[in-house]
Amino acid sequence: MSNKRNKILIGLILLIGFVLYTQYEKSAEPTWKINEENFVVMNNWEELMDREKSKFSDLKFADHFKLLRNSHVSIPLANNQRTFQVERIYDFGQQLYILYSVDLVERDKEESDVPRLSFNQVELTSKEGNKFTFPIDLYEGEGAIGGVVYKHKLYRSMMIHAQYDNVKTDEEWKEVFSSETLDFLNPTFTSNNGKVTIDHLTFKVKPHHVFEIPPVLATETIDRSLQLYNNEKIQLDQFEVYQMGARIKIDSNINKDLVSLFGTIEGGQNQYTLNSDITGEEVTGYFMETYFALDELLNMKQADSLKMSLTHSIHRTNKSYSFSVPKQDIEKFVKDPKADVTKNHVIANDKDYKVIFKGITNDISSDQKGIEFSIESKTGKIAQEEYLYFQPNVSENRIPNEERFMNNLVTIKNSSGKALQNFDVMQTFDNEQPGFLLIFHEGLPKDDLTVTLSRLTQVYPLKEKVEVPLKLPTANKK
Repeated sequence: MSNKRNKILIGLILLIGFVLYTQYEKSAEPTWKINEENFVVMNNWEELMDREKSKFSDLKFADHFKLLRNSHVSIPLANNQRTFQVERIYDFGQQLYILYSVDLVERDKEESDVPRLSFNQVELTSKEGNKFTFPIDLYEGEGAIGGVVYKHKLYRSMMIHAQYDNVKTDEEWKEVFSSETLDFLNPTFTSNNGKVTIDHLTFKVKPHHVFEIPPVLATETIDRSLQLYNNEKIQLDQFEVYQMGARIKIDSNINKDLVSLFGTIEGGQNQYTLNSDITGEEVTGYFMETYFALDELLNMKQADSLKMSLTHSIHRTNKSYSFSVPKQDIEKFVKDPKADVTKNHVIANDKDYKVIFKGITNDISSDQKGIEFSIESKTGKIAQEEYLYFQPNVSENRIPNEERFMNNLVTIKNSSGKALQNFDVMQTFDNEQPGFLLIFHEGLPKDDLTVTLSRLTQVYPLKEKVEVPLKLPTANKK
C-alpha cells in the first residue's frame, strides 16, 4: 500500500515540476545578449514608462488617474517568428495612445530589422450602426528617435488622431464620438525583410460626450468663500479633475453677469496671472475653470500645492458704444496706405469708460492695416488686456451657455445694415490705453461702416483677497 502511495506522490511531484518548467519556458527570456550599441536598452519597466511620459505629456495625467489600461491585443507574426503585442492603451475622444512590443530575435542587427506598425485610416461605428471612415495622423512623441528594448522586446509607441475634416454639424459630432470601437484599416508591419498586412486592428474605447459636463475623476475639498463688490457671497466647494482639465465647483447661484474671477497663481518660484472663466448653468451647477493648474500640479511633488490668490471679479455690463467710419476715409487710405487717416475722436468719456476712434492705420509692429480704436476702463486697477479683449460678434449660441464667453464684442455693419463677418480683432501695444485694430481678411471694405462695441466687461476688487491652495487629488476608486 505504501509503495502505491509513494508512486502516486512521485507522479504528482513530477507533474507539478513539469507544469512549473513549461510555465518558466513560456516566460523566460532568451539567453543571448542584446547589443547595446545598436539598441537603447531599459533596465526596468519604470524607466521605460518615464521615457514614455517625457514623449507624451498626456501620459502623466493618464498614469496618475489610472487611465492607462492593459491590452489583450496580440498577433503572431509567423513569418518573422515574433509576436506583436499591444502593452498599454489610453483613449480620449477617439484619440488613442498605443504602446506596443515586438519580439527581438538574435539575428536583429538594427531597429529597422524589427517590424514596425503603420496604418492611415480608421473606421468608427456609431451607436446607431453608421460607419465613418477618416484619415489619421500618427504622432510618435516629443523628441522621439526610435524604440527601446526591455526584456528582449522592442517597444514603440504612438498617439493616433483621427482627422474629422468632413464632420460639420453638432449632430454629426455627437454621433461620431458615440463610437465605442476604433477599427484601424489595413495595418502594415514593415521591416528590412518586407511587409505583412492584416485586415484590421480593433480597439475598444470610451464614448466621448460632446458638449456635456465631463465626468469627474478626482476631487479635493477646498471650502473657501469670497465676497464680491456688491456683497454677493460665493462658496468655492471643491477642486475637481476631469478628462484633461480641472475646475472648482461653486456652491452658489451665480449672477449671469459674473463672467470670471481674476488673480494670480503661484507654484514654486513661478507666478502667473489668472483670469478664470465661470462656466455651467443652474441645472448642472457652476464652475470656475482652472485647467491651467493641471500641468503645474502634475509636474510637482505629490505633497506640494499651488497657491491661487483671487483679488478681483469681472462682470458683463450693458454698456455699448458705436462710431462711424466714412467711406471716403477708407478710400483715401487705400489710395495711400503709407499715410494714416488720423481721427482721435472721443466716442465716450463717461464714469466707466473712455472710448476713442483712432483712425485708419498701418500698424508698424504687426504690418497690418485696419481700423484702430482704444478703450480705457476707469474702475479697474489691473492690466486691461487681461480682461478687456475684444472678439468678433459672430457664431453665437453654438453651444449651450456660450453667451458667458461672448463678451467685449465688436459688430461691424455696412451701409445697408448687413453685419460683416470677414474680420478679426488684434491688440496693439504702442498706446497708453489698450489699443485694438480691426483687420479684414479681404481688405478694407469701401463702404460706410458702423462699428459697435457691446457686452463690455468691468472689473471690481473683491471685498478681501482670498487664497486657495490647489493640490493634485488622487484618483477616485472605481
